[in-house]
Amino acid sequence: MNTLTTFKRAKDTQGFTLIELMIAIAIVGVLATIAIPQFTDYLGRARVSEAVNLAQGCKTGFVEFNATRGVFPTTAAMAGCNNTPTENVASLAVAGGTTPGITVALAAAAPVPPAVRGHNIILEPLGVPASAGAAPPLATAGGVIANWRCRVTTGTGTAPAQAALNMVPASCR
Repeated sequence: MNTLTTFKRAKDTQGFTLIELMIAIAIVGVLATIAIPQFTDYLGRARVSEAVNLAQGCKTGFVEFNATRGVFPTTAAMAGCNNTPTENVASLAVAGGTTPGITVALAAAAPVPPAVRGHNIILEPLGVPASAGAAPPLATAGGVIANWRCRVTTGTGTAPAQAALNMVPASCR
């Protein structure tokens, strides 16, 4: 009877062995090593997308102002844009004249990713191409805005590094 009790207790024991726990911790460690950098990149791209979305909201007002008045708006207020700074966006500006467009300046400090801090996202209105397959020119005041071009520059107006281009939406690369 004593041997039966010993076997019975062995069957009733519950829990994990030390090796099973070590394997589980190793798996979690490997997954964290892969997931944390990917999640950080995802958060960075989401912060930059806020700036692009802010500029996208101005396009309708910009087009409407141009269509009704025959000139490009020269301020964010004229285009009906929200230019209130956020933790990711330092400013939003609207330009008319010979270089029309909507410029969003990203914040120069955290939480914006270091690769794009202080960079500008510029949406430029494009006119109708002169012929099929030709590159569309910048739109002219009072003319048709057929499409928009998105580009990224550093705070000084130069082309950004590849690390910055990886953070912006594909339409702005």
